[in-house]
Amino acid sequence: MLLKPLQRFVWFIFGLVCCNSAFAQRMDSIKTRLGELRRQYRGHLLADTVFLKKVDSAAPYLEGEDSLQEWLAEYREAAFGSDRLLRYQANYYTYLSINAYNRSRFGSAIYWSEKNNATRIRAGMFEKGGLAHSDLFAMTVYGNNKNYVRVFSKYAALRPALEQLPALVGKGSASPEQLYVGLSILQTVTYASCRVGDMERVAECIRTADAILEEAKKKPAKYGASGLVYDYIQSYMLFEQAWFAHSPAEAVSWLQRAVGDVTTKGFNPVLQSAYTEGIYSDAVDFFFDIGKSDSARRYITLLEALDSGNVSYSSLDAGFLQEARSKLMAQQGRYKEAYDALATVYRQRDSSFYAVSSDKDNNLYALAEAEDARSELYRVEETKRLAERDNIFLFFIVALLALGGTSVFLMYRSEQRRKMLEMQLHFARNFHDEVGPMLLYTGMLIRKEAEERPSPRLEEVKGQIGRVMETVREIAHELKSGHPGSVALLAKEMETILEKIRTAAGIDYTLKIEGGHRLIGPLPYIQLKAVMQELVSNTIKHSNGHHIRLELTAEEKTLEFSYSDDGPGWDPAVPKEGIGVANMRERVDALRGKFIINNRYPEGYSIDITIPLV
Repeated sequence: MLLKPLQRFVWFIFGLVCCNSAFAQRMDSIKTRLGELRRQYRGHLLADTVFLKKVDSAAPYLEGEDSLQEWLAEYREAAFGSDRLLRYQANYYTYLSINAYNRSRFGSAIYWSEKNNATRIRAGMFEKGGLAHSDLFAMTVYGNNKNYVRVFSKYAALRPALEQLPALVGKGSASPEQLYVGLSILQTVTYASCRVGDMERVAECIRTADAILEEAKKKPAKYGASGLVYDYIQSYMLFEQAWFAHSPAEAVSWLQRAVGDVTTKGFNPVLQSAYTEGIYSDAVDFFFDIGKSDSARRYITLLEALDSGNVSYSSLDAGFLQEARSKLMAQQGRYKEAYDALATVYRQRDSSFYAVSSDKDNNLYALAEAEDARSELYRVEETKRLAERDNIFLFFIVALLALGGTSVFLMYRSEQRRKMLEMQLHFARNFHDEVGPMLLYTGMLIRKEAEERPSPRLEEVKGQIGRVMETVREIAHELKSGHPGSVALLAKEMETILEKIRTAAGIDYTLKIEGGHRLIGPLPYIQLKAVMQELVSNTIKHSNGHHIRLELTAEEKTLEFSYSDDGPGWDPAVPKEGIGVANMRERVDALRGKFIINNRYPEGYSIDITIPLV
């Protein structure tokens, strides 16, 4: 079952865009209306802002459509035409985020949520430096995939800000939506903590939430309008605590409080349907857990009534009701029907798990790698700048007047390098932020199309996209080339090369490594990797060997690299140093190392390389 706080957060963002929309509109009429708006805009019959406002009243209802981006093509064109329209740019990212979430592409949803958060800060809609909506979104996505370790890791990072929130609320300097985000984060952590049995963390979250709400109730003029939502979150957290602390009577009491809060007439209408659905589904799980199937059946009936028409845009897991009904069947002795229903649910979940995990992990990988490349490049550049400053200072002492001009020149050159690096980082960041997610999204579409209508051409396109993604990752690694690696990391990359050769050419290998923890500079790392690729290429082309042996041994001051295969070695009648060998020798010489060929033709050969370690 989907994690309730994530559903509620999605509906909260939805409400920022269309808080005055009527949910009774039908999908066909929405598409007809959008089509007419697009036609009028293309015909220059609507100004940009008028067109954007009209689309905002209809577009959220297409948040589950595969073709959403196509429907919003003109919207994007109008919104991104001017920085004055930042609000609509944020709305565009909101639509993409909700669309990706509803289609189980959680990694993409996190990415678009972060873009939405950053744009709303630029537009002055969210507080800069406050609790980020994108952090809440990412945290609840992790919880949705039961990755509670990441939930708690993010909570540890956000905990100082959460602990400061009561004081900010007391001063009236926190907005109602910041209070909502803070409480929702605590609610998400409570949910995850209950599932792992960490009741101490649950109590901590509830204490923080109580402190926040105690201050909020002192300022009804500012926070009173959302009081029912805040009370609901508090009741929900206390219900979860009592449930997992095995206090069923207390849990029933808080459950009734939460149901009463969410079904009250004055509850936020944008959130009410999804929240009602969420607490009802929790009630089903709870009553099954404590063995009260009659109460569970009552809430299943309430959920079915909502699902049949009262909730126009359901956020309920499609398999939840079927799973709940199967439990009732089992209790009635209808075991075969119960088993068949459960098997259907689990097959659906298993079929989507890989795609969901892959999409999330790949997106997060791309974003994290881009950020890591940026920070590492800044660090390396700062080191270079400090080294140059020290050199300039020494030269200044030796010959102040003679080297004055040189000092100025070096300072100027350092500044130019810094500016150049910033430009490079800006390009790399945009490349990852825009190209990476687009390729991932395209790959998912191709995969889906290939599953439904397989064809050789689609497989070829899928392969091409994979190769493009490999190129993207290679570019990222090149950007990080100033980052010191380790001998173990170098061996890992070499093992990857050898694995590819074993798969493609059937040549087996043995890899031995000692001293893998030793650091190795960026230049030796790149050069030795290139030497390795050349050696493997020579084995494939010339040796007729079937097994490669590679040893990496890091001593106190040196790294020894030994390579051989089971081929005969170099025929003395053939010149032994071609272009490839010469290139390898030059690379090792550049590292101030030794390059030795031990040729024992026809008994075999080995190449031994020794380079100094700093």
